[in-house]
Amino acid sequence: MGAGRKFAALFALAIACTVNCSYNNRVNAQDTPDAASTPYTPPAPVVDTTPPSNVSSVLITPGNQNLRISWEAPPQGDYKATRMYRAASLADLDNTLARTLVCESCSDPVTDATLTNGQTYWYRLISYDQKGNAASGTNVSGSPSNGAISCDNAADADCLQIATFNLEYFTSGFDGNNSASRQTAKQTGVANVILNNGLDIVALQEVKDESVFTSWITSHLGSDWAYLIASSGCSARVAYVYKRSLVKLVSQEELSASPFNNGDWDGCLRRPLQAVFQAKHSDRQFRMINVHLKALTDSAACATRQSQADDLSAYLSSTNTTPTLLLGDLNDEVKAGVGICTASAVDTLNALETNANVKILTQSPTLDTTRFTNIPYSSTIDHLVVNSTFEAWLHTARDSWLADIIKHDDLNISDHQPALLWLKLR
Repeated sequence: MGAGRKFAALFALAIACTVNCSYNNRVNAQDTPDAASTPYTPPAPVVDTTPPSNVSSVLITPGNQNLRISWEAPPQGDYKATRMYRAASLADLDNTLARTLVCESCSDPVTDATLTNGQTYWYRLISYDQKGNAASGTNVSGSPSNGAISCDNAADADCLQIATFNLEYFTSGFDGNNSASRQTAKQTGVANVILNNGLDIVALQEVKDESVFTSWITSHLGSDWAYLIASSGCSARVAYVYKRSLVKLVSQEELSASPFNNGDWDGCLRRPLQAVFQAKHSDRQFRMINVHLKALTDSAACATRQSQADDLSAYLSSTNTTPTLLLGDLNDEVKAGVGICTASAVDTLNALETNANVKILTQSPTLDTTRFTNIPYSSTIDHLVVNSTFEAWLHTARDSWLADIIKHDDLNISDHQPALLWLKLR
């Protein structure tokens, strides 16, 4: 076969072999060594040397040959416990030979017993974390006493001052048109009413601007104050502010089960905000129910408010063994057969007024025309209602009244004036 014909045959064979063909190829290449890699060095471990914050809101309650110490733990997540020392003087707290370890891992509260009445004792509370980092410590002092518990004035440490206060759309106003200066005046004015009157727990109504409200707690009331705020109520929500050093929040709930599972509490109609508190002076627990009933005097509003009062009355009767304070803006006057719904001849609060299980401490204008809580309308519509177990703990703020009214008469603060009572702590 000629060379040309041979080449053509091989070329044809190569073209034809496209499937199931195998080839033997040899490739020669010179090996090139890889560059040496850098050895892995693990990062140095982070050593935690930051202590937690000091405990806060420390309260010492004197008893007969004992002192009860309570506090708020620091917020850090790695906080472990609090160590407590006792000494005869502040200087002795720095002397390891002169001070006594009360407890290494203390549980709030601590009752230090077998003490001498009338003698001053100093305590240092040192918070520490899981790594043993310890805070600088908080120093407090107190003297045991077997003196009688008086609760005879607003500054008495054996009383809680509890009030209800409608803030009138805190802070931007009903239509949102309150000027910046008026909003500032409202923040300052409400804080002054609370602080200057020694209030310890306040049920609030008509909180409109939540972010303003929450920042106002710290900026105007102080770090010892905490709050609860309801989710219902749209731009007029109910809330609580309370002193951490005096009470501990045990539980909270917006009431939505029977009898509150109906349309009279839906939408922007504010559900009752229930909270159980414990007085830090003792183990005494009590329930507060903050309400803001339907306003206005048209027939539909009056019917809704009457149904709301009926629900509250039934709930109070069915849970009557718990010491209870119902308080808030009930939007009607209190006296059997008397009300503001004159056109429809409805006494919307009649169920509460006639409920033998409760007592309404606030009085209507028909009994005292000088005591108003709704300033422009000369009407007492902010009320305090207690059952018998709560009533047994009350102290009369004045000779003739179980409840008092804090008069500020400043419409820049609110068109309501708070109603106030005093509660014995132990």
